[in-house]
Amino acid sequence: MNFLEKIFEKSQTKEKFELKGNHSCLRMDNERCSINKNEADNSFKLYKKQYIDTLLKSNGFYKYKTNAYIRRNKIDILEFIEFQKERYGSRTFTVNCALTPLYIHYNFPNFNSRIRIGTLICDKDIWWDYANEKIAKVSFENVAKAIEEFVLPWFKAHSSDDAINKMLLDEQEKRRKQEWDLSVDQKTWLELLDHHNDCNQTIEDNIKLFGLPKSLM
Repeated sequence: MNFLEKIFEKSQTKEKFELKGNHSCLRMDNERCSINKNEADNSFKLYKKQYIDTLLKSNGFYKYKTNAYIRRNKIDILEFIEFQKERYGSRTFTVNCALTPLYIHYNFPNFNSRIRIGTLICDKDIWWDYANEKIAKVSFENVAKAIEEFVLPWFKAHSSDDAINKMLLDEQEKRRKQEWDLSVDQKTWLELLDHHNDCNQTIEDNIKLFGLPKSLM
């Protein structure tokens, strides 16, 4: 268990989180063919709006592109939540979370320090089902609860420079043991942690590059 999971060991609820609506990422061909695609896709939109849009808007997030949400925290880091659909028609989805500093230069939009919501919940990858309206409702209700219990606390736990410094150093140590290294962006992030308060122009440039709402300026 690495730092990103350990930090939540004490903050997680005493009882194990109950997964509902979860499903393996892929379906067999005959299962995929039996899905009413219009019902599934409409259910995804309906319950994402009902459960996720409402929850995240109330917590200061903005909708970003088609299936993602972003928020800028007090230390100029973007908190990113993305609903990723399985690409081959299984009508399942998972949730990616990321932290991205606005004060380092990017050549293209890049969301750093990604982690899957399943890793935060139970240290493994989890996908949810939206093959029909009934199961989609269960899935999105379950995911909304998981975001409240795991994702929002994860963001809060990483809302200081000290916490980010520890996260990056732990990741660096982990990668060195595997004979890897931090990415270029992660190295730059680590270098700028102590002096990023004068990066207003870079932040403004990145808000435009990422196509973020002007309200995040």
